[in-house]
Amino acid sequence: MENASKALIMAAGVLIGILILSLAVFLFIDFGATSKGIYEKMEEKQLTQYNAQYTVYEGRSDITIYQIITLRNLAEENNIYYADYTEYKNNTDYKVQIELPSEMTGKENQDLIDKYNVVNAQGDLIHKFKCTSIEYYPSGRVKKVKIQQ
Repeated sequence: MENASKALIMAAGVLIGILILSLAVFLFIDFGATSKGIYEKMEEKQLTQYNAQYTVYEGRSDITIYQIITLRNLAEENNIYYADYTEYKNNTDYKVQIELPSEMTGKENQDLIDKYNVVNAQGDLIHKFKCTSIEYYPSGRVKKVKIQQ
């Protein structure tokens, strides 16, 4: 009788041990899935914030020359920033192109301002531009912004 009670106590101890280990494994997997979800949401938020700098122009037809210069400078700074990091050198998903009308490419900012910052008698800008399309990399990052007059 004494051996039977010791055997029951040992069996109960083993069952409790298995229960504790099962609970630990379950919590580890559950917390891992939660942290993965949080990480994915953070990446998505960063991507949205990054793209918002460019997508704010999407569909607009009232873009001024100053906004185009700002957009072009933003893309240049982005390309320089990511070119300095060796881990991104072979990854072209970080390069942004601004496609402008051919008569605007290669011109200095001041030349563009002098040519396209002209107002009419009512004080409205004569030259306004529109964003015709925005292309994306498979990763979801902005690849190219097309601007036309």
